[in-house]
Amino acid sequence: MHASDSGTDVGERGPRLQQLKELLRSELIAILDTIRGAKALVLDRDVSAALSAVVDFAALKEHGVEKMFLLETGAGDAPVQGVVYLVQPNVRKLRLVAEQVRAGSGREHSVQLVPRRTLLGERVLEEAGVLGDVTLGELRLDAVPLDDDVVSLEQPGMFAALYLDGDFSGIQSVARALMRLQGLWGFFPRIVGKGDYAQMLAHSLERMRAELGAGSAGDALALSSAFDAAVVVDRAADVATPLLTQLTYEGLVSEVFGIVGGAVAGGDAKGARVAASGDDAVYRAIRDVGFADVGALLGAMTRQLQTSYESRHQARTVQEIRSFVGRLGGLQAEHQALKAHVAVAEAVLRRTQSDDFGALLDIEQTLVAGADLDPEQRAYVDRVLALADSHAYVPGVDTERRDPPAPAAPNSLHKVLRILCLCSLWRGPALKQKTYDAWYDEIVAAFGAHHAITLDNLARVGLLPPPSAARSQPGSAHANPRGFLRKALNLAVADDADDVAYAYAGYAPLSVRLLQVLTQDPAVHTPAASSRYAALLRPLADRLATQTQPATPQSVGGVRGGWAGWEDVLAEVPGATVDIMQTPAVDAADARAQRLGVKAPATLVVFLGGCTSAEIAALRRLSQQHGHRYVVATTQILNGNSFLDPLIQHK
Repeated sequence: MHASDSGTDVGERGPRLQQLKELLRSELIAILDTIRGAKALVLDRDVSAALSAVVDFAALKEHGVEKMFLLETGAGDAPVQGVVYLVQPNVRKLRLVAEQVRAGSGREHSVQLVPRRTLLGERVLEEAGVLGDVTLGELRLDAVPLDDDVVSLEQPGMFAALYLDGDFSGIQSVARALMRLQGLWGFFPRIVGKGDYAQMLAHSLERMRAELGAGSAGDALALSSAFDAAVVVDRAADVATPLLTQLTYEGLVSEVFGIVGGAVAGGDAKGARVAASGDDAVYRAIRDVGFADVGALLGAMTRQLQTSYESRHQARTVQEIRSFVGRLGGLQAEHQALKAHVAVAEAVLRRTQSDDFGALLDIEQTLVAGADLDPEQRAYVDRVLALADSHAYVPGVDTERRDPPAPAAPNSLHKVLRILCLCSLWRGPALKQKTYDAWYDEIVAAFGAHHAITLDNLARVGLLPPPSAARSQPGSAHANPRGFLRKALNLAVADDADDVAYAYAGYAPLSVRLLQVLTQDPAVHTPAASSRYAALLRPLADRLATQTQPATPQSVGGVRGGWAGWEDVLAEVPGATVDIMQTPAVDAADARAQRLGVKAPATLVVFLGGCTSAEIAALRRLSQQHGHRYVVATTQILNGNSFLDPLIQHK
């Protein structure tokens, strides 16, 4: 028995994420409709971005919402009959809700915990004496479609929660979110992944499926005909990629400005909103393009728009004039979007042309290539430390940009730590103890003694361990595992025009290379790739490759194989290896078809701990090359700053 195809587009489009958006919207509207008359919506700031991705204010207004407020201000004296709170189950936030409920007697109050109702939330409201005065429920904004191939699992800071705080509750939340996806499109025939928490998530999904199957029959056991597999990547398996500078347009906007709630942080030079989501046609066209090509593309789009404007001179009949007038609104909107993104691109270009950016990128590429820093590069690192600015703007962390981006990136603590962590990760045991000690002393002196805790946190999660710890990695057969992985998985690519490495100017993200192993992509899948004798056998593999035709899109894509044959490589990637077949309730022939992904046009790629915009761009490139759709479900879209921030000890 198969899951229903009602949520799948015709052809090879795979699951229609609009169906998920409609489900979330209907659940929110059902909550709003429980309160009659005019009402105010009070939002937790951390919930507002997810809500805006699901519903617009016009739809809320149709269901009685007259005003929207942030939780910090509350509804105040707004002339409404009821107030609906959407808030995370946080003690501080719920105490603030309780204060506002007590001050707003005479109104009807509905408190909806996001993404789930918890005992802690009930206890806080009960102790505040308002539990009996509110309607308490939950709004499951735990799987929010941001685009037609991206789902946010709404768990920011999950890497630090798992590996620093030992808080595993996020795994249960992610499992519930993925169960919602399986409820729409059927159970994943296969769950594969890498990392200890990838394994924990897979086991949670197995348990939830067993519990669901015990309570019902038939469709509860149906496998998906939309997804061939779920590939789970624990961020701990690849901590280096988020620290590198992203070089797609969207990635660089994130690095230079920051992206908040689907818009460029701070807007344009005049503070006007600049869209940074797939709903904007201009942004959608340029977001995944390597930045070196963005200028030419924007120029071509501008010329095309000019041609469309000029077409008004060819309009002769009333019907032709009416047709042009009908398109005029769209042309004007596109004109404004182009103007805004040209201004953003110019600011990014000033950054990329600066000596500081060139020096930083040169250091990153040197480290990725496995070489040591030369004296000039080491002098740059020392200079960044010496000029450290504890008040610098941090894109991806600070939500309110105070000034236009400077040509050179400010020497924030986050920038300093990104460089040092990359040196530690890629140089490994070659890093000298006296160098590490000097870094330690300078950071504490420049940013404060409390950052000794920051450095300890980074060491504990494996981002900046002392050299003595880097030399004693348990279970590794190589002195420098990252150097071995660079060669075995072809992470450093000289000609990146057709490779996913274009998103990082010559570096292929390890997270994406792991997926390519599973899809049997020729970029990594050679007979010798996983063998310790690769250096001897690679010439033979190269000769064989020249004697065969290039792979067609139909020959790769989706989880065709497993991890077999890659044991040497996987042993050097941190964490457990996962490969679970979910037992189908179908006959043997159909089970084999499901297992091979014949009927499934999409693969779900789950990132535990977040992923970057450049990684998403790389997966979109794979989708085009493979003729197969990769849908990303991530706990957070981040850059190196937002990846490190939860690990930093703030005063």
